[in-house]
Amino acid sequence: MTDSHAGNISFRWTRTFLDALQAHGVRHIIISPGSRSTPLTLAAASNDHFQKHVILDERSAGFTALGIGKATNIPAVLICTSGTALANYYPAVIEARQSGIPMILATADRPPHLRATGANQAIDQLKIFGDYPVFFHEVGEPSLESEDLDRLRLLGQQAVGLSREKRGPVHLNFPFRKPLEPEQDVLQDISTNAKPKTHFSKQGANTVLQLSDSLKQKISKAEKPLIIVGPLAPNDDTDSIAKLADALDSPIATESGIDHQNVISGFAGFLRNEELRIDLEPDLILRFGFQPTSKSLELGLKEWNSENHYHFASTQEWQDATYSGAQRIPWMGQKIRWDDFNTSTNKIWIGQWKSAEDSFANHYEDTIHKASQLTDGAVYDHLTPQITTEQFMVVSNSFPARDINLFGRHDANIPLYLNRGVSGIDGVTSTAIGLSLALDKPGVLFTGDLAFLHDTNALLNAKKVCNPLVIIVINNSGGSIFRMLPIEQHEEYFSNYFETPQSANIQQLVRSYDIPHQGIKTLKELRDIQLGNWMGQHPGLSIIECKTDPDASMKLRKKLWDF
Repeated sequence: MTDSHAGNISFRWTRTFLDALQAHGVRHIIISPGSRSTPLTLAAASNDHFQKHVILDERSAGFTALGIGKATNIPAVLICTSGTALANYYPAVIEARQSGIPMILATADRPPHLRATGANQAIDQLKIFGDYPVFFHEVGEPSLESEDLDRLRLLGQQAVGLSREKRGPVHLNFPFRKPLEPEQDVLQDISTNAKPKTHFSKQGANTVLQLSDSLKQKISKAEKPLIIVGPLAPNDDTDSIAKLADALDSPIATESGIDHQNVISGFAGFLRNEELRIDLEPDLILRFGFQPTSKSLELGLKEWNSENHYHFASTQEWQDATYSGAQRIPWMGQKIRWDDFNTSTNKIWIGQWKSAEDSFANHYEDTIHKASQLTDGAVYDHLTPQITTEQFMVVSNSFPARDINLFGRHDANIPLYLNRGVSGIDGVTSTAIGLSLALDKPGVLFTGDLAFLHDTNALLNAKKVCNPLVIIVINNSGGSIFRMLPIEQHEEYFSNYFETPQSANIQQLVRSYDIPHQGIKTLKELRDIQLGNWMGQHPGLSIIECKTDPDASMKLRKKLWDF
């Protein structure tokens, strides 16, 4: 094909690439408006197959893509212009790598002849994200030579495949010369109905992890096995974990949704008791997924001297922050073949854990119902049981990620999503919106006031949310998480430099976006909230703001921890 018009070449070039992404399963494209990215934007816009989401703020866009990747295990594609635009993706890129979420970044760039010349909006974009992407490629300037187009089609396959196999973000840098727009007849010439052949397959669907004979023997000999499940990557096979629990009659301490009769609730509270940690010390630990985040499990992993500790890793990253000496097994979320075990599990063992669970449950009921103020814990206690298995749940970092284990009373089958790769409070609302777009079902987000305010640009995307998505803002006027730390004793510095109390009027803020808002200030008002009715009245994004007492909330936690 002979064509000297740079805009025509760039458009056909990028359309070839996006058709390759489509062929390998990509469904969602997230576009942040810009000029240099015009060829990529038009290539996406002219393909009716994709679901396109236009998001102004690149940081919000990055976390929306993260949510889509969490929900589907298929990378969403981010398109942006050159300069600081792509730098705003950085927090989401780091989170995607650390939590094993597939993502593709297609960033526009100035052509090489404009780099390092002082040209406007030109920065060094080559490997700008360092080692966080699982794959980086400088795509080169557009060309319609057959070998260049073949390489571009292969690049589409590589981008999707590597983001899913290696579980992380892929960064592709696209330099473009002006003119950036194709001629009108070229834009109209490409039929959006001519869809490429799809080659998509579910990654790892037919793979099965075989265990060594020596490991199977050690598992079989255990008398006090314990299964620990931290945060998981998308599509990690939890059925294998449940089958192992059946075979061993092992207790399960999980921070991810697993429906099994041996799942132990309340461990975030009762494992803080030193005597109980000694009584419940296992002789075999089988740990799945990422590093557990609860303090109680951290204490256990530090203190339990089990020589038989095996970590089934969700990604290639090392996960042993407690220096437990765990032997790493590259699980990558596969099915695991559990042969029949001649188990020697002590039949009293599961009973010991269930007894601790029951005792803590009684302590919990006695404690939570004595509080007269509206606390953080009361919000979870009242609202989590109302969430159904037809819905999903998202929890922010800081206290919400801990409180959900302490106060949550939700069904174990409900999908629970957290950004625990690096545990940032940035992009939490955007992540929830991405999950809502991809899952296409109602959801509930529990978030703190600071995390909510940190991502207010996500509210620009409220009209994109078609299913009920209720954001429960637990407004305790600042970073109450720091009340757990010794710095709280230094009163002259604590408030201004750590807790950073805020007085933002969240009601006025969200109503400026035309988002429904309900304020809750008392226990009685909280108990009047029925999520099912609220969702029926508010089919899109809505806010329930609970103004809780931070002092009473902290006292309640400490009473439960002192079990």
